[in-house]
Amino acid sequence: MFNILKNRLTIQIILIMSEKTNLWTNIFVLAAGIILICMHNDISLLNWMVMFVGAMCAIPGLIGVITGISRSAKNRSTGISVTTSLAMLVVGIIMLLSPTPFVAIFVYVLAALLIICGLVQVWSLAVEFRPFKMPLWLYIMPVLVIATGVIIICSPLRDVETTFTLIAGIAMIVSSINGLFIAMAVYNSNKVTV
Repeated sequence: MFNILKNRLTIQIILIMSEKTNLWTNIFVLAAGIILICMHNDISLLNWMVMFVGAMCAIPGLIGVITGISRSAKNRSTGISVTTSLAMLVVGIIMLLSPTPFVAIFVYVLAALLIICGLVQVWSLAVEFRPFKMPLWLYIMPVLVIATGVIIICSPLRDVETTFTLIAGIAMIVSSINGLFIAMAVYNSNKVTV
């Protein structure tokens, strides 16, 4: 009996800690979705997004190269890290200077992330929150997000580029709202079982 109560308390503590992280993640995804919807008419938005990712590669790459070179006099084992950092720096600079070739890759990577996000929510509902019975309607939105990702991947790039930001923004908002509904369902289940 004591082990059952101890296990139930442990599950509740883990759920409370993960609820805060999930809340912030859902808020950021919601904000990103709103931004994508508001800016979906901007033709160069995908280029700017690729350039942002390029900067996020170039900056740590530059820091890694500088750090690796300064440490190389002391330690010869930094060759792999310097090479990796240099590769990140070069890819980041290329993405910054010529983002257009990366747009297609970027669209498909984000579509794959939509699929992964939907799968994670379905898994969360089915497995992670197993002690609690989740309503079946919470499964609808993640399945729609998965379908959106699959449709984007299967569509020709010319068709997708014009509507990608709008579709991805809507899918991100739907996913984040569903995540907030899941958090509320878990919170209400915790209140009932305590």
